[in-house]
Amino acid sequence: MGLNLFTLAGALCAQAVPPQAAVLHASTGSTVNADGSVTPLYTATPVQIVVQPPGPQDLQLVEGLGQQAELRVVYVNAPVHALSRALQTGGDILEFSGSDWLVTRSVEDWAADTSGESEWVKVVVTRQLPASA
Repeated sequence: MGLNLFTLAGALCAQAVPPQAAVLHASTGSTVNADGSVTPLYTATPVQIVVQPPGPQDLQLVEGLGQQAELRVVYVNAPVHALSRALQTGGDILEFSGSDWLVTRSVEDWAADTSGESEWVKVVVTRQLPASA
C-alpha cells in the first residue's frame, strides 16, 4: 500500500480532536444454540478512533429512519462494516466512552482494494442500550 492518508491527516487533526482508544468487535458470524436462539460471534481488536458529532450531511443519511438515538461519526483506520444483508457482512460494534456503539452506516471508505481492506473509513454509529445484568 502507498501513502497512508489516515496517518497523515490524523497527525494534523490530533491537535483539535485527539484520537481515543477503542475496541472494534468485528462480526464473524453467529452460532445457533440448542434452544434455537442465535448468538453473534465477534473478534475484538484494539483500534484508535476519532469521534465527532454528526454533521448535517451525516444526519441526512439517517433522516428517513426516524431514529430517536444518540449518534456519532467515527473515523477509524480498520475495516469496519455496517450491516449488509446482501453481502452478509457487518453488525460490527465499536466500544468506546463506556458504551457499545453499533455501526449503522458506512459513509466513506478510502482506498478500499479488491480484497475489501480499507485504509480508513468514516462510519455513523448508534449508542446501544447496556446489556441487562
